[in-house]
Amino acid sequence: RGEGQIKVGESLTIPVELDNTETQNGIYAILIIDSNEKVIAKILDPFDNEIESQSIEEEDFEGQFKITKSGIYKLVIENPNEKEIKISVVIGPEPDAGKKSLGFISLYVLIIGLIGMAIVPIYAIKNRKRSFS
Repeated sequence: RGEGQIKVGESLTIPVELDNTETQNGIYAILIIDSNEKVIAKILDPFDNEIESQSIEEEDFEGQFKITKSGIYKLVIENPNEKEIKISVVIGPEPDAGKKSLGFISLYVLIIGLIGMAIVPIYAIKNRKRSFS
């Protein structure tokens, strides 16, 4: 994770250790703060070979890349603009499907619980009215 200001013609490099035995995919996210300027994002593998390059003009962007070898991958953000920009970036392994599904399961349980909390009082009120009749 990194954030800061990138001056004109300079770059910001964020290194991260990634293991291809844990996951085959990596993700990165870029948030350009208070600006609509474009940046250039590059992903470098452990041998400093460029494996992905994107010209980003959106305020926030998320991209993916393949983790082919274990080692230190780098996200390099370049500022080709005429003015300094504020930026926040994150790079790391993509969460596996099991962890994603656990998040959805807990959401479903919460929703079912809320529905149950709404239905039980209605049922209790209807039964009380029947017993008074």
